[in-house]
This record gives sequence, C-alpha cells and structure tokens, in this order.
Amino acid sequence: MAVALKLLYTADLHGNGGFYRKLLRIAAKKKVNAIVIGGDLLPKTGDFTSLIEEQRHFITDTLRPLLLAFRDSNPAADVFLMMGNDDFQVNLHLLEDMEEEGLLKLLHMRVHHLTEGLFIAGYSCVRPTPFSCKDWERYDDEQRILQPGPYKPVISTANGLIDINEQEWYASHPTMEEDLEQLAQMSDPKRTVYVLHDPPYDTNLDLLFNGQHIGSAAVRRFIEQHQPPAVLSGHIHESPKVSGKVMDRIGDTVCVNPGQTEAILQAVMIEIPGYRLKLL
Repeated sequence: MAVALKLLYTADLHGNGGFYRKLLRIAAKKKVNAIVIGGDLLPKTGDFTSLIEEQRHFITDTLRPLLLAFRDSNPAADVFLMMGNDDFQVNLHLLEDMEEEGLLKLLHMRVHHLTEGLFIAGYSCVRPTPFSCKDWERYDDEQRILQPGPYKPVISTANGLIDINEQEWYASHPTMEEDLEQLAQMSDPKRTVYVLHDPPYDTNLDLLFNGQHIGSAAVRRFIEQHQPPAVLSGHIHESPKVSGKVMDRIGDTVCVNPGQTEAILQAVMIEIPGYRLKLL
C-alpha cells in the first residue's frame, strides 16, 4: 500500500482540557497527518442531571476554540473524532456545526478518505454497560448480552434526560453486529482503518482489573470476517495496564487500545505503512 501517514490516536479524554491541549501540542510538534479521538470526548463528572449542559459548554467554550486554533496553525492536519457511550447524543449537532466549519470530521457510521488507497470509518456504540446513559448502547448480537447495573437507564433529549425501559430501547435499535455489517458495506474493509469504541472481545484490549474480558464479540467477529488493516478502540481504560499491552492482533488486523488514566495522557503514534506503534 503506497501511503506514508502518521496518525496520533487516543480515546476517552472525558473533557480533560489539559489532555486536549497536550494532544494538540504533540500533533503540531510531530507534524502528524491526522489526529483520531475514538470516543468519550466530554466531561462525565459532577451532577449527572446537569451533564448535558456541562458537555454542551465544553464543546462550545473549550473544544471549539482549541480546534479552531489548531486548524489555523496546522491547516494540513485532519481531526477525526466521534462520541462514545459517556457523551450525550443530544449535543451531537454542535459537533456537526464544527464539522461544517472544517474543524473536524465525524466518524460514527461515516467513511472518510485518509490518503491514497486508505480510508477511515467509525462506530460509537458499545454493548450494554452498568451505567445510566444509553444513547450509544446497543445489544452486541443475537445473544442479547446484557450487563446489568445499579443505575437508572436514561437517554438524552432536547427536553433533558428521560427514563427508558432498557429492553425496549435495545429491541428498537439494530444490534452492534447489524450496524457493523452495514458499515462494512459502506466501506472497503481491506482498505479502511476502523475506529470502534468498544474493543474486540478476548484480547489484550478488553480486560477489567479483575481479569475479566468484557469487549464486544460482534467487533471481534467483524474483524475476523473482514480483516481490516487496523482497528482503533478505547472504552476499557484499564485494559492496557492489566495486560501490559496497547496492541493485539486478530489475524492480520492490528488492534489498538491506548488506555487512559486520570493523570497522564495516553496516546499512540501510528505510522503507516507498517502500522508501527509508539506510545507517547
């Protein structure tokens, strides 16, 4: 594949302005071709009932000015990103407005050109979690795997958070497996880097501290079937610390989860061709 490309990849920044600033500084210093942020962009701390507004303010007051300044000083670099399961979908229109400004390119269920012969596409949804927000949660596959939790399930709307029945919510939406197959049909898997927030099941990338694998079986089957060159994930922050690795392989596919901590930005430089990785 005749391409020469440097991607700076991270995920799960959760509204940490310091992490965003450091990420953009690294990107400018390293002269990367693209920054990719694989979900969970926005704050999740504080009063849960006010999080929609808090996330909205982060987008308009912090993220937009940072990306505007980055674009002005690095016009050749692309910024690809998508929401994750802790980001309220009701605020997505603000990111769409920023896309119209040329500040970013949204990834969820979209395909973009990276360079000659190579594309990038994304998928935000994860299998059911124990947490409240269900905007980006879907059943994994026909097994209808459900991970119960103690929190009240809600979705975000223009009128605020509303309670939902989980089983009815999942039943009214396609499964992850169905969505991923649609994404495969929209793209050319052999020539596409996929940014999938939920990591593949039973890898170095989906481990809890107790050693349990909780990634997506649908994501794993997607990789096994289509063998894309690379899959970039996040979601399970602690997995690389538990496994000691930010990378795994499923067949010929390079799979990455940089992990994330509260103290230190975890990001990976990916050089193409060869998919050489360097943890920054």
